[in-house]
Amino acid sequence: MKEESDTIVIEKRSLAEQVYVYLCNSISNGKLKYGDTINTKRLAEELQISMMPVREALKRLEMEGVVEIKPRSMCLLRTPTKKEIMDAIAAREMFEIYSVKSIYASIENERLDILREIIGKMKEAITEEPINLKRYIKYDWQFHKDLCSLAGNQFVDKFYKELNIRLNMHYMYDIGITPNVSQTFKDHIELVEALAAHSTAAVNIIERHLRISRQNILSGRFFAIQDAAG
Repeated sequence: MKEESDTIVIEKRSLAEQVYVYLCNSISNGKLKYGDTINTKRLAEELQISMMPVREALKRLEMEGVVEIKPRSMCLLRTPTKKEIMDAIAAREMFEIYSVKSIYASIENERLDILREIIGKMKEAITEEPINLKRYIKYDWQFHKDLCSLAGNQFVDKFYKELNIRLNMHYMYDIGITPNVSQTFKDHIELVEALAAHSTAAVNIIERHLRISRQNILSGRFFAIQDAAG
């Protein structure tokens, strides 16, 4: 009987882990937005599972400071504070610049095909009438995530995923001023070309790209409201 009980516990933990990953992905890709309320019962029904693994996954996110569990099976997805946003921006810059520095001199050309494919999808999004900004943001996030993955550092991969839960691309676009999409798209192309040429220009391009992104966020409504209130 004891062995059967142990097996059941392992299965429950596995399911809770799957729910946790599902929620993390939903936050990262903008399906769930900061400030949203999650109905635990409805989520369990949507995933066609019991309440227990959903509660376990949300409890884990609460311990990580991502959500706040409320009464009556409700849960609030926390909006990042000003400090959390600044910390996340700094961490993002650190991870991405490190990744570019670690690969530009030796990366094989074919390994950049994944970034080229994403650029092709980004081009489709910006050539739509009107520009499909939601789709563009999705591929913008995918580009930067896969850029970091090319470094082959498991800790960068792990922490970059966690970073996107704390501050996803959709939220950065939402709280910042409207970026020059044509220029950001051009930056992605130039970055891949510099990487393919094993040029140190790749580092300058990613630094400039991230610097402008930071400026866009700091010039947006979130920080304007925060500064006026403080």
